[in-house]
Amino acid sequence: MTATRQYVPAVISRRHAHMTPDQFASAVRQIGQKFGGSVTSWGRTNTRSVMVGGFAYDPHTWWLGADMVYDGFPEFGEVRSFAKSIGVKAIRELHKTHDHFQPLDFPAGPVHSYEGETRQ
Repeated sequence: MTATRQYVPAVISRRHAHMTPDQFASAVRQIGQKFGGSVTSWGRTNTRSVMVGGFAYDPHTWWLGADMVYDGFPEFGEVRSFAKSIGVKAIRELHKTHDHFQPLDFPAGPVHSYEGETRQ
């Protein structure tokens, strides 16, 4: 008998208004398992993020950004729809070989305050 994999939204408790890094990790794992993906980048320091073409205080520096490559290259509409259903935003940039994921509610640009934590 083959088990059917069930995908569930990353549950956000009432105590947390935003997705935590642990909830995000669970969601990214589900995306990777569903679409045959491998994570190539996750958490970073501000310095490393700038070195690889990102920016200080981006989602990766909060452990809320992940880049994923695939064994094949799935149709982006399917990836985006599934990711959204579990609370994650999917971004496919032109001329890049990976998709980027972050929580749906993560603000654009440098973020100095998120989930009750403030950084300078």
